[in-house]
Amino acid sequence: MAIHIEHPGSTEQIEAWAEILLRVDGLRMDVDELRHSFEQDTESLWALAYLDGEPAGTGVGRPSSLAGANYAAARVLPELRGRGVGSALLAAIAEHAQARGATELWGRIRADDEATLSFAERRGFHEVGREREVMLDLTRVPPAPPDPPAGITLVTFAERPDLIPAVFAVDNEVSLDVPAHTAHEPTTYEHWARENREGPGAFPEACVIALDGEEVVGYTALRRYGAGSPEAENRLTAVRRPWRRRGIATALKRAQIEAAREAGIEKISTTNDELNVDMRGVNERLGYEPEP
Repeated sequence: MAIHIEHPGSTEQIEAWAEILLRVDGLRMDVDELRHSFEQDTESLWALAYLDGEPAGTGVGRPSSLAGANYAAARVLPELRGRGVGSALLAAIAEHAQARGATELWGRIRADDEATLSFAERRGFHEVGREREVMLDLTRVPPAPPDPPAGITLVTFAERPDLIPAVFAVDNEVSLDVPAHTAHEPTTYEHWARENREGPGAFPEACVIALDGEEVVGYTALRRYGAGSPEAENRLTAVRRPWRRRGIATALKRAQIEAAREAGIEKISTTNDELNVDMRGVNERLGYEPEP
């Protein structure tokens, strides 16, 4: 058996990546959205593994907000596991991380995926936290007005691009409150913009800002899985500490949901740390349902 790894550059390779992502994680990502990541995010490792000349798995190694740690993801088609593809991908991810000065890798594994948990444990990984993934089916949830609290107004990235620097500052301020197993490392503006403002999946009409007067006190971002995808991810929803517990997060997300509905999006997914009880409660009240 021969294993080799390439950076996905051709349309054929990106389509192979999308197929592996769909079959392994059930995530339907458009080719144009994947291409944007592969071409623009040059800090990260994007590895397409071949087994005997056929696409067999993907590997991702990315800088993360956890100080000294890189995010790692290795996916192998179910029928091709146990042949060294996952180990080859993990080795490439580790080499890339070490070259960047990282001393740790972290990743996500489904709690019921015993084979992958065993694979990770044999290679020195240990559990540091749990996250809950939830999904909102917009075809089943009735429309609801945002209804922000008194004194709070809502605008979008599209309506007020002049507020983007202040939004980024709020992101770095509130990200410190996200549960983590190690020290937080602030993201760069370039990385944040690539994730929230650039590329086919960018959706400024559904990225909503909360204002108290002209002061940015919170925001929520959404990204589609491609320009025409009916599915999207709710990224960080952030409210600054002095303005919390007033219903601002709920209003932000309701405004986002209605903008997504108008654009034809049918499903929104998001993930919260198990310890983030408040945001999990907001999502539950909005109609988000648990995923495995």
